[in-house]
Amino acid sequence: MDRFQRLMYWLAWLGITPFIISLSLSIRGQSLFDTSGEHLFIIYSVIICSFMAGSLWGQAVYSENRSRSVIKVLASNAIALWVFGGLLADRQMLVFLSIGYLATLIIECVHTEPLADGRVKSYLSMRAIVTLVVFILHCFLYDSLKIT
Repeated sequence: MDRFQRLMYWLAWLGITPFIISLSLSIRGQSLFDTSGEHLFIIYSVIICSFMAGSLWGQAVYSENRSRSVIKVLASNAIALWVFGGLLADRQMLVFLSIGYLATLIIECVHTEPLADGRVKSYLSMRAIVTLVVFILHCFLYDSLKIT
């Protein structure tokens, strides 16, 4: 694994930290900068989910496979609009975000060309694990809020 790959892995795992901190604040009924843990969690999640959807667009730009590129560009926009729509859904936003993360991962796994050196497989394995952790954290927050 080269330095760039290590950096990506570290950033992906460090990116979970704000989820954990804001979930912890929410469960304890605390706030940070006069913002509830739940609200911090959702704000951060919207940013990250939109970023991940946007990364599909970036992957499409450099892809040789035009049919996969079209799917990624369309999915990027659809997921971003989905997350925006979720903002209007109030507390159900956590469900919208969870679906957005899973959709982004599925599109990326299905429509990414493998490379001979295994970099894509290694990256997608890491993405799957990080996405699973993020999904579980969303479930914990959802459950802690007793949303009906």
